[in-house]
Amino acid sequence: MRSSTSLRIALRHLSSRAFQTFSVVSVVAFSVGLAVALFLLAQGLRLGLVRAVEPFDLIVGARGSPYQLVLNTVFLQDVPVGNIAWEDCVELSNDARVGSAVPLGFGDAYRGYPVIGTTPALSEVRVRASDPPWLRLGEGRWFEGDEFEAVLGAQAAAGSGLRVGDGFRTSHGLVMGDEHKEKYRVVGIAETVRGPWDRAIFVPLGVIWAVHKHEHEDEHESGKEVTAVLVHPASWTDAYSLAASFQRSADKQLVFPAQTAIRLFSLMGRGEAFLAIVVYAVGGCAVLTTLLVLYWSGAARSRERALLHVLGLSRGALVFISWLEGTITLLAGAFLGELAGRAGAEAAFALLGEATAIEPAVPLTLQECLMPLALLSIGSLSALVVAWGDGRNPEELLKSR
Repeated sequence: MRSSTSLRIALRHLSSRAFQTFSVVSVVAFSVGLAVALFLLAQGLRLGLVRAVEPFDLIVGARGSPYQLVLNTVFLQDVPVGNIAWEDCVELSNDARVGSAVPLGFGDAYRGYPVIGTTPALSEVRVRASDPPWLRLGEGRWFEGDEFEAVLGAQAAAGSGLRVGDGFRTSHGLVMGDEHKEKYRVVGIAETVRGPWDRAIFVPLGVIWAVHKHEHEDEHESGKEVTAVLVHPASWTDAYSLAASFQRSADKQLVFPAQTAIRLFSLMGRGEAFLAIVVYAVGGCAVLTTLLVLYWSGAARSRERALLHVLGLSRGALVFISWLEGTITLLAGAFLGELAGRAGAEAAFALLGEATAIEPAVPLTLQECLMPLALLSIGSLSALVVAWGDGRNPEELLKSR
């Protein structure tokens, strides 16, 4: 019998039992989809966090929790640990071990989007020396001098509805607080960086000082402070030399954001290990459930195959048709499950992105494909075993039923 004829018979059998076929496909799709979604969530979140940390070689800030400093500066979450003197930033800029030092001032917000006081030097930050600038403009220009001008991150622009030329007033604190009387004008909108800083609004640091001048005491020589300094070392040898010098500081700290994120991952290790166990458990249950369903489905068609044999179909053809039915069912379930798993993970990523601007989506990987492939291989083999058992003595099967 030709393969095309066997395929038509298999498809006809599947369509004649539409509800049973639909049930098997649904079970397989649900199992594969759940396993794929859990895998993508675990892997995607890690990749998204790593991408967010990439532009930040070193951060200098007030002494306190390094995790809080990274959360506030890199991920724009939590509150600042404190401020350091502007003179410290100037000293870093003049240090031969420092390639660049970009000051950052936090404290204000607009409709929940954090306002960051900085300098145009931020536009020159690169992840790698050979890369284009990390923060590039999609339209408009960067602010100049100490004018009340602002550049919006991609998500801040989309969420606030502000465009180039529009005006707005900020409030004190990350939540809606007292609104400042000064009005900013939007002069530029940045391209997406696929990270938390898409939510930021960038304004001149000097303007931040002017707005908050009455709120600060002259604790430092100039009375000017910054929340943190983004430092790019001249070399990694210089980076570790700088870190050693800050270990003796009583009021400042230098952190490696990537190392801090790794330590944070290690603290989350038990949670990740538990999630991995859940993924493997779901995968195992998917395989077991699929095997049982395939056996039930194959056994339900045993009498039909026996009748086909009596009508002249060879045992080899019966086995092949039965295998085709199981494999087609598995293939449909695995394909739909992969689509459903990815769709579910993308929906979760979208919700996370709205809150944090982190984009944890991951490309298709071999690991992601292993679950459907393993299920398809084991299930297909199981379908063959069931079909072979039924095809050995079809006459006896008819007599017994």
